[in-house]
Amino acid sequence: MVNAGATQMKCSICRSTGNVRLPHFNLKLCNEHFFDLVERRVERAILKFKMFERTSRVLVAVSGGKDSLSLWYALTKLGYAADALFIRLGDTSVVNAAHALVQKAAAALAGKLHVLDATVYFNGASVQDAAKILRRPVCAVCGLTRRYLMNKFACEHGYDVIATGHNMTDEATTLLGNLLHWQDGYLQRQWPVLPKTHTRFVAKVKPMALNYEQDIKQYATLRGIEHLDLSCPFAAGATSRLYKRLLTELEDEQPGVTAAFYLGYIRRGRLQTASVQLQDCQQCGYPTTSAICAFCRLVGQFSRLKQAAPRAPARPEQG
Repeated sequence: MVNAGATQMKCSICRSTGNVRLPHFNLKLCNEHFFDLVERRVERAILKFKMFERTSRVLVAVSGGKDSLSLWYALTKLGYAADALFIRLGDTSVVNAAHALVQKAAAALAGKLHVLDATVYFNGASVQDAAKILRRPVCAVCGLTRRYLMNKFACEHGYDVIATGHNMTDEATTLLGNLLHWQDGYLQRQWPVLPKTHTRFVAKVKPMALNYEQDIKQYATLRGIEHLDLSCPFAAGATSRLYKRLLTELEDEQPGVTAAFYLGYIRRGRLQTASVQLQDCQQCGYPTTSAICAFCRLVGQFSRLKQAAPRAPARPEQG
């Protein structure tokens, strides 16, 4: 967070005027040392969890938000050759605004930006409209669609790894929910690296996993990284928001507790569960645990429901 009395605060490292106070790390930093801290924690995550090499082809999944755009910037600043993928989930003002922001970031970073239109899988319908027809939560349809298309694109274009902007606050929130309900399967997969386990499955990594969400927001602001500053409207009422609020309250009372909680889990290692046997989807050929993958089932169900929907009667011609 920015300190209101910045002129009275000294950087803990260089003793020049400090602008950023980080109570969770007990640090006060000038802008340059704050940038260095965030970027070093990205590098540390990459090395600690052996996410990828300098020569790896990295694809950053960008949404227009602070986390993914800051990740793309930080990776470029650290010397990694990272491209980005933006998935259009409809043709709304928010999607168009996000698209414009990632295009602007691509121009500033001289990076390669790929754009996919997810609506082609739903006969031109947005993911929101598809969810209504499917009678499923928008978040469930959106998440499944993003994961499938990210992997498919990365696989078809020869990328070694997909990097997402999940931060430590996100990961600690998810961890709290999974532990409260002892979701062993989710706990097993909640690691900074989801390794390649199939020839058509690209490894997924979270290089921002050692950075607090509020630090990334401040990083984006001070770096001048333009981003959408709004939360998804479809996440209203989600239990994850309750868990994040609880962690935020704990963090206010005990600075550093989020890092202690999440890194404590990391130090103890993931819970061991039975390995999952993957097979090729009979329709698209991508890995799945069943004969038909969840995405192909989703698209198939959408098509059937769309065809079965009663059509509006034709308007009588005006004489």
